[in-house]
Amino acid sequence: MAARRLRLAVASGRTFVTCRDHAPPRSWRFGLPRELAVLLTAYNAEKTIRRALDSLRRNSEPFDLLIVDDCSRRPLAEFLGPLGDSVEIVRPDENLGVAGAKNFGLKRLLAEPYQFVAMMDADDISHPERLAKQVAFLKAHPDVALVGAWARFFDENSHEVTFQFRPPCESQGIRDALFFNSCIMHPTWMVRTQALRDSGLYSQAYPAAEDYELLRRMSKTFALANLPEFLLEYSDSQSGISVKNRRRQLFDRLRIQGKYFDPWQAKAWLGVARTLVLFALPRRVLTAYRTEKNLRVQPS
Repeated sequence: MAARRLRLAVASGRTFVTCRDHAPPRSWRFGLPRELAVLLTAYNAEKTIRRALDSLRRNSEPFDLLIVDDCSRRPLAEFLGPLGDSVEIVRPDENLGVAGAKNFGLKRLLAEPYQFVAMMDADDISHPERLAKQVAFLKAHPDVALVGAWARFFDENSHEVTFQFRPPCESQGIRDALFFNSCIMHPTWMVRTQALRDSGLYSQAYPAAEDYELLRRMSKTFALANLPEFLLEYSDSQSGISVKNRRRQLFDRLRIQGKYFDPWQAKAWLGVARTLVLFALPRRVLTAYRTEKNLRVQPS
């Protein structure tokens, strides 16, 4: 699909904008590609995207940033202005949705010699050491294809921590947990580009759980991991996509559990049963349970 690519760069002491198709951004200091690219997709995120970008800037690990503006009301290139020579904004001709926008960006990044791609949402906050720690982990563990991290949920109004997400960290524990739901927070992902080339991109058949499906698919072939550190602050928006589409999310989860169902695994049956129970429970009951559970967890 055709796209309008806008590069923001500095040359001869002045800022300029070009609108032609070319490769994703590279490190211009030495004229060599960087190892790491960060993919950030955004849709009508004017209120929060600067906060997300500021948190990425505090990371010490060198990276190129590709922002996919999924046809926001106000084009992000106009709203954000110049961002530096390692940042690029791409805007498709039409809104692609969550999975489509991510695939749109990944296809461009995978055409380049990046080793790793990190995911980031436009309303979350990345820890200053997140990228460096995840790159170091993947280099030290060549068998691991994707690494995430623990995350803290915060209320977007009060900015108080509402929940601490501490999923399993070892590959087998993650495989077991995946029978029930995704256990690697999507905006904490850092994945090897070769693993994405081998596994394929996001399926658009599960629009409310595309990350869960990709994890289930990758876990069949590759080891996955989480770092046991809080490296992301996740905006717990009461108007976010997860709240609005809860039933669709559960339905897609159930379909994915069916797709990868193993009748010889007790956890496969338990995972399906749990999802069916969640269909019947009001969200307020689940929210109250999660809040009570979090109160028992001592902050780290």
